[in-house]
Amino acid sequence: MVFTLPAPHVQLTDLPTEPTRNSANPIPTDIATTPTASSILSSALNEVKIPENRTHYELNLTLNYYTHYGIVEEIITYTNRSTRAFEELLLSIPPKNYPGSFTLQSLSDADGNSITNWREEGINLYVPLAQPLQPNQTTSLRLNFRLDFPTVEGTFGVSGRQTNLMNWYPYIPPYDETEGWITHPQQVVNNMVVGEYVVNEVADFDVTLKLTDREELIEVAASAPAEETNGVRSYHLELARGFAFSISDSYFEHEIVQDGVRIHSYVFMEAQDAGEAVTEIAAQALKLFGELYYPYPREMLTIVAADFLHNMEMDGMVMISYGVFDFYNDTPKTNLTILTPHEVSHQWFYSLVGNDQAKEPWLDEALATYHEVLFYQRYHPDLVQWWWDNRVSGFAPQGNVNSDIYIAGGYEAYRNAVYLHGAMFLQEIRDAVGDEAFFAALKDYAINNAYQIATSEDFFDSIAKFSTVNLESIRGQYFVD
Repeated sequence: MVFTLPAPHVQLTDLPTEPTRNSANPIPTDIATTPTASSILSSALNEVKIPENRTHYELNLTLNYYTHYGIVEEIITYTNRSTRAFEELLLSIPPKNYPGSFTLQSLSDADGNSITNWREEGINLYVPLAQPLQPNQTTSLRLNFRLDFPTVEGTFGVSGRQTNLMNWYPYIPPYDETEGWITHPQQVVNNMVVGEYVVNEVADFDVTLKLTDREELIEVAASAPAEETNGVRSYHLELARGFAFSISDSYFEHEIVQDGVRIHSYVFMEAQDAGEAVTEIAAQALKLFGELYYPYPREMLTIVAADFLHNMEMDGMVMISYGVFDFYNDTPKTNLTILTPHEVSHQWFYSLVGNDQAKEPWLDEALATYHEVLFYQRYHPDLVQWWWDNRVSGFAPQGNVNSDIYIAGGYEAYRNAVYLHGAMFLQEIRDAVGDEAFFAALKDYAINNAYQIATSEDFFDSIAKFSTVNLESIRGQYFVD
């Protein structure tokens, strides 16, 4: 199944009107794209709204790398953007998933008054307010806490070669007028975490990091570039869903610049060649996705070799398993070429366009998987069929694409349904509506849901703007309502 992407910088009106056909799924002839894709998208580009009154997180972390603990001062400035008054705020604390990892030392309100009458439910802390927080009013919370990093191979904790800090601080989750606070439990099956459970609004971050031991030996990968003064690294990141670190005394670094974006890799000694290759692959991915949607909006993209056997996206940073780096074979027939575009695409579909990753993970993971084949179609068109055979068809995926992370069967069932079956689902939509409508709809979805938390209906609303093809039979085949 070889499909051709639009050429670089092509205008929407220049897209092919007759996409390559899939003989197994003939394309219907009743495709409509009125009003034109170009007119709708030109209008939409001017309507991207930057959320106002965003939550601000100030995080001051003092880290002892070799004894695996940190001391944190956090100030959260929060504005009530709902229509109701809040008598309490919810703090979700992901480190509490690891017993003994989080110790709250103090909690106080905007006036400096100590708060001790909070109530705890799992990883969530319900914090009473002295006065109800009315709509559009702003308040703040100040916390001091200690982190004792668990010895686990993952995005929070200590492995043999790195310390990772993702979802490492208390945060205020989104509030839905109907559902309430959007927070979900972590899903673990057979000691394996299944999917992502944290849902975040975009927020602004000011973060400092001070290392207390052998600083000259330690390298710090982060979601944003650092400014260093007197041994303290300072970071500023706006419109992000989180701020992450990966810290090690074993990193080898490489950097290139693509269209003004610094692409910086941190890898282990045995993967130095792959560390150079991954920056080139990421540069190609940034260029492609920037053309399909809009340019990558940050000044840096950080790529880190993860000292564990899975991959993860963060704002401004991605982690790719050391196993992927170790088996790089200097050809496009390699997992490094498959998975780097996947993780890079999350900078658009996760970071910029958010979704409920626990309940509707297909909105970022199926799209990210499909962006792998878009990458091959642009840069390695002779290997598109190889990608389908090795990445998707060989697993004979099945299951409901719109499954949540609590799907029966654990990680493998989740991957097959959401990632792989999801890629097949998106291909069938593309076959049905045609290339012009498909790519216009993806761009529309990206633009109109930038900085928001999108839903499945938002995705299908974008498809409906550019095609009148009835997709109910496809949805019935891949989705369960």
